[in-house]
Amino acid sequence: MYPLILTLGLLADAEPPMRVFPYAPVTVARRADGVWFVDFGRAWYGTLELRADVAQPTQVTVHLGEKLGGPQALDAKPPGSVIYRSFALDLQPGRVVHRLAIPAQPRHSDKAAVHMPASIGEVTVFRAAEIAGWPGELTADQVRLLAVHVPHNPDAASFECSDPTLNRVWELCRHTIVATTAFGVYIDGERERIPYEADAYLNQLSHYAVDAEYETARRTFEHLLAQPTWPTEWSLHMPLVAHADWMATGSAKLADDHWDALRRKLLMDKARPDGLLAACGIVDWPVGERDGYGEGKVDPHDKRQVGPEVNTVVNAFYLAAVRATAELAEATGRVHDAVELRMRYAQALVAFQGAFYDEARGVYVDGEGCAHASLHGNAFALAFGLVPAQHRDSVADFVVSRGMACSVYGAQYLLDGLFAAGRGEAAVKLLRASGPRSWANMLNVGSTMTLEAWDAKFKGNLTWNHAWGAAPANLCARWVLGVQPAAPGYAKVVVRPHLGGLAWAKGRVPTPRGPVTVDVDRATGRYEVTVPAGVELVKRPVE
Repeated sequence: MYPLILTLGLLADAEPPMRVFPYAPVTVARRADGVWFVDFGRAWYGTLELRADVAQPTQVTVHLGEKLGGPQALDAKPPGSVIYRSFALDLQPGRVVHRLAIPAQPRHSDKAAVHMPASIGEVTVFRAAEIAGWPGELTADQVRLLAVHVPHNPDAASFECSDPTLNRVWELCRHTIVATTAFGVYIDGERERIPYEADAYLNQLSHYAVDAEYETARRTFEHLLAQPTWPTEWSLHMPLVAHADWMATGSAKLADDHWDALRRKLLMDKARPDGLLAACGIVDWPVGERDGYGEGKVDPHDKRQVGPEVNTVVNAFYLAAVRATAELAEATGRVHDAVELRMRYAQALVAFQGAFYDEARGVYVDGEGCAHASLHGNAFALAFGLVPAQHRDSVADFVVSRGMACSVYGAQYLLDGLFAAGRGEAAVKLLRASGPRSWANMLNVGSTMTLEAWDAKFKGNLTWNHAWGAAPANLCARWVLGVQPAAPGYAKVVVRPHLGGLAWAKGRVPTPRGPVTVDVDRATGRYEVTVPAGVELVKRPVE
């Protein structure tokens, strides 16, 4: 029998925040060709351990993969960067426990990639195994997936609603968030294993929604200060990470400890006299998901980014980041910085409306000198609260009309904007959608973690383990259940459920003070909320 947590000498170094957890298979079956098929039901980062007492040296072949090719088979030629790998494992007499040694992939030796500590060893991501040459019978007691991830409380969060598919989507996202903490910091997926600022922020929001665990986000923030990445808006995500940490925990220490570096992330050296930034941006990724942004004008300095140079998306992020940093300045007692940043925000907001809002069409154009209006130029403005009340309906109407014309990254901000603009029905409809541009499609193609893109046809080298696609984990908590902090550290909580077309929803949202529970049912009129002791509750009507 297996203990709850295996050490096996893997954790001699107590420093890594990750631990090794054994997971039993859900299926062990011998195929007609003699190969044993072992399915763990969902993918984890880890390795395989087998137990056998052999009389003579025996070599078996182990195939590991994320994608099934049939009822009892792996897909040996999966799309994109979906994992399928083969290994030889030597079973030696006198040894009962046989742990598969995973060789490192060359791409993971890049200095930007996060490396596994020697105390744990190399891992790969897989759901199932095929084992050829196994001597005799193989039972479920003899095989374990040794998964690596940050310790997690599986009871910290829950979500259930009247739509079975959305329930499965939420669980897909919850599992993704847990499984992708295998490196102790948030990474972009198995292909690169590199932390990126935008990935980190989306990871952070969803991690907070499924567990009261805050150190992984902080480690990632500090890693990215030391190893920043290239997109313009990714820099502007860093104040959002620090602000989310403060609002969730009530502590502004992360911002206080790194104040000068945090201010530099605002890129204020690129600001014009009117307060707007002059900088092209990534807008969305992959490039085909930009909804024609800026009519395809390429950044002359970095062809991965697009213009116009003074554009809506970069400046929407800039305004959000300046506002967040101003609040952090106040929280850390930096009165002068707070006043300066508030003034910059007010000036740039006026310039934003004047430069980008098209009165005749009631939408924001993509940038100066550009007549094109994209989903992105309008959704980000809604998400960050930049649209004046008198323009909100026309902008929201336009965003609704574009559907899911963005990537899984952009979907976080699209749905944030729709919910914030009072378009919960449209937002919930997108959460529940089927078709190729949906979270339901991730389930339909057979993944057990969220995809890097909606489908392989939208990004040829996509991974099946990319947590920036797990936005429903936080969207269901923050908007469908409607639980959001109204004061740092959840001293005050606002609950405003947005059911959209759902008949009912209920769930538990973790906070550092304890869980907030919500149970709402349109048919019966039930609307019950519980909060931890000492927490002030503001209960808003169901929308």
